[in-house]
Amino acid sequence: MSGEDPLIGAKIGGKELAQRMMAAMKTERGVHIESILGALGSLAGYSCQASVRAQARAQGHDETAHFVRVEGADGKVYFFGDALNRPLVEDQYSVWGIAAGGAQAAGCADIPEPDDVFAHVAGTVGSPEFGLPRLPPEHPIHDTPLNYVGAFWPKLFPMISRFCPDPEHWPLLLGLAIQDIMSQGKGVLDPCLALKIVMECAVPMSKVDLGAGRT
Repeated sequence: MSGEDPLIGAKIGGKELAQRMMAAMKTERGVHIESILGALGSLAGYSCQASVRAQARAQGHDETAHFVRVEGADGKVYFFGDALNRPLVEDQYSVWGIAAGGAQAAGCADIPEPDDVFAHVAGTVGSPEFGLPRLPPEHPIHDTPLNYVGAFWPKLFPMISRFCPDPEHWPLLLGLAIQDIMSQGKGVLDPCLALKIVMECAVPMSKVDLGAGRT
């Protein structure tokens, strides 16, 4: 339809995803905002890889063709390169751009740049420290980013792809869900810390190799 917002699916889907995560992670003690942001950050990071894989397949390439492959000391493969960094931090609608905008809107005046996170992730590839967010002890998340991706991605991907048939918009949908949770949690969690949680989880989860076809 002429004039229809091309991002409407991501916008509606982001709100739906935020609601689903709030419901899924609510306990008898209520909602732990840090853990929800950690889970969404983890999923957002992995969505960048899933998006690049899907676009490569659509172009007739091997789905890992656009990645720089690095083998860690643990024998596992990790993915790097510009193709991942664009939806993660560089594009107009990157995870970083959307999440940082949400943090700023929630009151974060000094946006923490993600360079330090990238350096830490690159320096811990293949080590036990890889993928473990560096957070204040009073603001932990309740599981690891890798476990969040393993638990939630297979369940939520059908919904994500339904709202966004174009894989390029998957990271945007996740970013908008993060914005929603930041807005809801700004009264209980410093939005600058909220952004740090998101990126500490997103960057390493964009790199992990979960195997072929994991979109």
